[in-house]
Amino acid sequence: MLSGVKLENPNLKIMAGDESFFRGETPLTHTWGDTKQRKSIKVSSHYGTIGVLGAVDPKDGEHFELVIDNGSIDSEVVNIFLHKLAEKYKNENILLLLDNASYHKTQGSKKYPIPGNISIMFLPPYSPDLNPQENVWKIVKEAKFKNILCRNREELLKTVINAFKSYKNHKFLVTKL
Repeated sequence: MLSGVKLENPNLKIMAGDESFFRGETPLTHTWGDTKQRKSIKVSSHYGTIGVLGAVDPKDGEHFELVIDNGSIDSEVVNIFLHKLAEKYKNENILLLLDNASYHKTQGSKKYPIPGNISIMFLPPYSPDLNPQENVWKIVKEAKFKNILCRNREELLKTVINAFKSYKNHKFLVTKL
């Protein structure tokens, strides 16, 4: 779905988009304790997950994200994300690389129109290694979501938001991957 995109356009911003989910507890990666006694850690995630849609410019690591508090991502949410992304970069044309998720494929229909300054190009099926946004998820989750347990949904939401604020200070890492 590459409608009228001129790659030599100086106002063209190439971005890669994806979505990920964050839970209030993560697997322990390291722990210390008495070797003769097994450590038991109680966890509960009855408050669910937080969904995040993101897009990154692999050239400079600049990132845009939309945090979805209810954790559910569908065609309507993706369309809201596209419109917010278009507004953020209203003076630029964006070529957005996406995977083949069904809610990405519905974009461009009458029900889910694509903003005028965004063109979508789909990556080959089953190729997350071609999507730089996957690197952002990895960086954020490894830096801020190891060995954590959020006590409630509000704490989880705050942790997710702070993780992306922190990423903005380390966006150069994406350009090095």
